[in-house]
Amino acid sequence: DTEAPFDFAFIDANKRAQRRYFELCLRLVRPGGLIVVDNVLWYGRVVDGERRDKITQSIRELNTFLSEDPRIDLTVLPVGDGIALCYKL
Repeated sequence: DTEAPFDFAFIDANKRAQRRYFELCLRLVRPGGLIVVDNVLWYGRVVDGERRDKITQSIRELNTFLSEDPRIDLTVLPVGDGIALCYKL
């Protein structure tokens, strides 16, 4: 399929633009492929209610979005800084 020719994509980029990168990757990865998003736990800051900086808030919003996205199955691994495994349905 030339529309979605890739099996795997890895996102480790500007945290405030990760959702945009995710949407682009979703178009490029075939069904059954995997998109991995790095830094989804952000040094534990995403669970610290006191943290309100823009980057932390962006990552929280991305995590919520991914958890509700019907186009993927999501697993978050608490390895290092946290990685999201997004299996494209």
